[in-house]
Amino acid sequence: MDWVIFKTEVTGKWVLAGEHSVLRGATAVALPHKEAVLRLSFTPSDGSGLGVEPKDAQEFIGELVGSVAEAWENSGKTFQKPVGTLTIESTIPIGAGLGSSAALCVALTRWMAGPLRISEPEQIDFATHLEHRFHGRSSGMDVAVIANGEPISFVMGQGSKLMGIQKTPKFTFHDTGLRSRTSEAVVRVEKFREESPEIAVKVDDAMARASRKAMEGLVLYDAGSTQKGLLLVQEGMREARECFYAWQLVPGEARRIEEDLLKKGALAVKLTGAGGGGMIVALWPDS
Repeated sequence: MDWVIFKTEVTGKWVLAGEHSVLRGATAVALPHKEAVLRLSFTPSDGSGLGVEPKDAQEFIGELVGSVAEAWENSGKTFQKPVGTLTIESTIPIGAGLGSSAALCVALTRWMAGPLRISEPEQIDFATHLEHRFHGRSSGMDVAVIANGEPISFVMGQGSKLMGIQKTPKFTFHDTGLRSRTSEAVVRVEKFREESPEIAVKVDDAMARASRKAMEGLVLYDAGSTQKGLLLVQEGMREARECFYAWQLVPGEARRIEEDLLKKGALAVKLTGAGGGGMIVALWPDS
C-alpha cells in the first residue's frame, strides 16, 4: 500500500428537479456546476501522521480516514495510514445546495482508490458511504453527478444514467445568503409526511412529474427543439418550486429573490438542493 503524490479536481453539482422525492423512488435530474470547484492534493513525507490544510478540516478528515482504516481492518485487510500533507481548496460554498460534501467525498475516494485498490466501478459506492457521515442517509445522487462530471438522471436503487446532452438552456445561480444542513431539510420533509400523509404522496407525485418534464425538456433542447424543450424545462421547474413551498422549505428571503428574478424576466426559478437556503437557480429565455 503506497501513498504517493496525488492531485484531483472535481466540480460541484446542482439539481434541476427531484429533490427529496428521490429518496422515495422519484427520478431526479442533476448537473455538474462547473464554476464551483474543489481541488485536493496529497504530498507524502517522512514525518508522522497526516497533516491537513486548512487546519479546521484536520479533525474531521482524521476521523474519516480513521473510520475507513477501521472498516478495512475489520474486514481483514491491511491499512497503512497515510503520512504527509493533504491540501483541500474549494470554491463550493458549504450548505448552499451545490454538493460541497459530495465533492469532498468523491475527491477523497479518488485519493484512496490507488492505495486501497478500489476499482472504478466501486468508487461511487465508496464515496456514497463516506457521504453518509454528513447526511445520515445519502441518496447517492450528488456523488454520482460529481463523479461522472456530466448531466444525469438518477433513481434510488437503480443509480444514475448519463443523459448525454451537450447543450443546455441559460441558467443563472443566485445566493440567498442563507445556509441550511441537508439533514435539517430532510427532517422537515419527514415531519410534513407524518402530519399530512395523503398530501405528501401528492407532492412526491408532483415532483416526479416535474422531473420527467425537466428531463424531457433538456433532451429536446439539446436535440435542437429549443422552444419546446425550454417550455418543458420551465414547466418542470415551476412544478418543482411548488413542491418546495408545500414542504415549507422556502425562507422569506429566498421568496423575495425568486420574485425579483421573475420580475426581471426569468422564465422559472427554484431553490436547488435540499432547501431552507442556499442557491436559487433561474431559467432565462434564449437571447
